Amino acid sequence: MKYILLIVTLLQIQSIAAQQQQPDINPLDLEFHRLAVRRFIFSNNLPLTEFKPSEIVAFGSMHPPFAVNTTASALPDTTFKPTLKSGKLLLEASTSAMKEACFYVGAVNPYATYDVDIDELTDGAEVGIDLARLGLRERVQVMAAEGKGLYFRLWEDAKQITERRFTDILPDCPFKLRVQLYGRTLGVFTEKEGVTTYHGHLDDHPYSAKTDTFHFGNVLDFRNITLNSHCTFNVVYNLKGQAVIGGARSYLSAGIGQADIRLISYEDLTPYISDDGRLWFTFTMRGIGIRQPSQGVLSLDPSVFDVRFEGAIAFDFGDGLLRNAVASHLFYDRNAKEWRGISCDFGGSKNRDGRSESNLFTIRSAKDPRRGFSIMQAELITNDRLIESHEDPCLFYDGDARKWRLLTSGFAHGGIEARMFEADTWDGKYTEITPAIKRNSTGTVIQKIGDAYYCLMGGAGENLRVHSYPDLTFLGYLNLDLQPHWPQPAARIWAQVVPLPEGYPYRYILLTMDRPNFPGVKNNTWSYGALYFYGANFLNNNN
Repeated sequence: MKYILLIVTLLQIQSIAAQQQQPDINPLDLEFHRLAVRRFIFSNNLPLTEFKPSEIVAFGSMHPPFAVNTTASALPDTTFKPTLKSGKLLLEASTSAMKEACFYVGAVNPYATYDVDIDELTDGAEVGIDLARLGLRERVQVMAAEGKGLYFRLWEDAKQITERRFTDILPDCPFKLRVQLYGRTLGVFTEKEGVTTYHGHLDDHPYSAKTDTFHFGNVLDFRNITLNSHCTFNVVYNLKGQAVIGGARSYLSAGIGQADIRLISYEDLTPYISDDGRLWFTFTMRGIGIRQPSQGVLSLDPSVFDVRFEGAIAFDFGDGLLRNAVASHLFYDRNAKEWRGISCDFGGSKNRDGRSESNLFTIRSAKDPRRGFSIMQAELITNDRLIESHEDPCLFYDGDARKWRLLTSGFAHGGIEARMFEADTWDGKYTEITPAIKRNSTGTVIQKIGDAYYCLMGGAGENLRVHSYPDLTFLGYLNLDLQPHWPQPAARIWAQVVPLPEGYPYRYILLTMDRPNFPGVKNNTWSYGALYFYGANFLNNNN
């Protein structure tokens, strides 16, 4: 009898243990419910500097007016006499021999956004954003001209050498004039009553819908570290008519669209959850065009949808330029005690301004690059380490295989297709272990779901796909009740699924995006998208 009771007791213990053990979960058994969606349009920003007339005490000290100099050094304009009235700056026509008034707001960041609040323009007044080298001999300007429209002007050796008009109609005052800087090109916008309007951009990429390409980098390349340290963001006025300025500012911005969302992880793809319970992701801060976007970082509490834009990352290849890139996989390597990752070479490298060799490069930093403006050291993955061209890299250390595994969207068979590589070290040399799958693939992600790793991706005309790891056999589609682009297929987006510990309302979340262009932006340029947030428990809802 004692033996029978002992056996029964052991069976009961085994049953309880089995119930407590998390079952192996197939991602196809997850039902994702859309929880929230949001597209940030020059909102959720990180401030860099601000001109606020109502809080100025010593104008000449805080925001010194400049005059054109014969050297690359600041020269004070002693003729400019500012008038601060009702918390705003009043600018009036002058009989001075000076041709303009130009005063300091802050420094120049090559990937920042710049605003000036124009409350009034009359009688031929022009007010604009002036990004210039000290001495005002080389300048990039975007001007709002009363009765004429919006202009781009480029100055070299104190002579205007280029002028382009984006529109001949200005919004009624008050409005914001806005410039999104892309290193050596820019986009021009206005904001009226909270609504942003796109007016045009400069694009140096041959994929542009424009018939011509143009950049100002041969005069002022704000990516240049040495040059940038001698440049200022100014407000400029042509001393005609009257203008009223409500303020000006610069900031890092999530742009006009957010895309390419990838989990920031540890080296084995374990989610990086900070002490305050937040998940972290890299994402693309969209500008306009293929080489205009920059690398951003966001965080959220996965129990809610409180998306915070946390930082921006630029990349230093050792050539004196701070370059932009996108689609980075960033991870903290606990063994090396270093932030590492792999990124996609859209910004050009090694003094080349086209995409080069493998299109991928490794990144590293001792500094935590998740917050603020960070510079990561970069090194191109050359063709002797990874053959052919790739996008959307996902890299992690597989402890079972004792190899670093790399999933990419690689160029093959006339398209972009997923393939798998491995290496003994995180920075290669990489050997192909699974050839291209002959199926359009974007946003390639590896993630552990249950007890196994899976490969997730989007594709042309399809919903988000699930493939086996590492052989990339197609298994089926993720189950989303309202996928992006609904009721059309989700198509060429990303499938960043994240497992969560017990205690959250969902055991898995999915953060992804859509691809509609910003109004007025034409193909072949890209300015998508919105952030989509999903949650899923297991299909039987018992866990």
